[in-house]
Amino acid sequence: MLYSVDVNDEYKKSKSKLLRCSLLFAGILAITLTADTLLIILSKENYIPSLIIAIVITSLFGWFAIFFFSSLYGDMNKRYRYFKGYESGEKSTEEVQVLTKIGDMCRINGLYAYPIRVKSFDGLTSVDKVIYVLNNSLDVKEDDRLTITTYQRIIIEAESHL
Repeated sequence: MLYSVDVNDEYKKSKSKLLRCSLLFAGILAITLTADTLLIILSKENYIPSLIIAIVITSLFGWFAIFFFSSLYGDMNKRYRYFKGYESGEKSTEEVQVLTKIGDMCRINGLYAYPIRVKSFDGLTSVDKVIYVLNNSLDVKEDDRLTITTYQRIIIEAESHL
C-alpha cells in the first residue's frame, strides 16, 4: 500500500471539531443574550446608553454569526458530511497513469487537497482527468501506474504497480 487515508479517524476528528464549534457558538450566543438582558433590566431611569450598548453588542454578534456560518462552520460541516457519507457513498477503483502533479492546493468538499492530472484507462479508450490527494502525501512521479480508490474525486487508497 503506497497511500491510505484513515477515514474513521478523520470522521471522528471532524465530528468532534464540528461539535466544539457548535458549542462555542451556543456559548457566545448565551453570553450575548444574557448581557443584552442584564443591560436593559439593570438600567436605571436613563436607559438610552444601555440600549445603545445592547444594540452594539447585538450587531457585533450578528456580524460574528454571519462570518461563523459562512466560512468556519460551512467548511467544517462539508468536511464532516464528506467523511460521514464515505461508508454509504459510491467509491471507484481504477488503474491510472500519473501525467503531472499540478501542485497548487485547493479546497474541495471542505478538505485541502492537491490536484494530480491522470490518465484513466476505460477499456479501449483513455480519459484525462484531475483527481485530488489529501495533504500532498502521495509521492508519485510522471508515468507511474497506480491502482487507486477514490471517493468524490479524492484518493482514499493508492497502490503502485512496478
